Amino acid sequence: MMKPYQALVPDRIFFGGAQDVEQMVTDEGVEVVVDLREEAEKCASTAEHVQWVKIPLGDHAEEPEADLFRSAIQEVVNTYREGKKVAFHCGGGRGRTGTVAVGTLRELGLAQTLEEAEQQAKAIRPSIAVKPLQWESLRAIYGK
Repeated sequence: MMKPYQALVPDRIFFGGAQDVEQMVTDEGVEVVVDLREEAEKCASTAEHVQWVKIPLGDHAEEPEADLFRSAIQEVVNTYREGKKVAFHCGGGRGRTGTVAVGTLRELGLAQTLEEAEQQAKAIRPSIAVKPLQWESLRAIYGK
């Protein structure tokens, strides 16, 4: 059976929607959950051992949120570099999650350009849909 979430980096970094978090924790042993939902009031996982990090990104933001996206990407990358398993998600796992996936691939040096990072992320999770303002945030962080 196909899982509703994917591994951005095999066995280490996972991404999907809020409804996928419990399964990521149970099946993959995720230790840190980076929640990209501005609207979130608690972790999507009920497991006590999971560290919840909320980065309040708006789903319908009216201006770029480069600083928040930078924080989210750094949280994922730093947790990965600490040797922990990390998951990140928004509501549906498309816009905010896609943006952080693109930035994470770029930050880890797994893609040389944002476009290459988007192609890689979409090959893993085809439902990713980075919005124009989210692209502006990525360009503000990484340049063209």
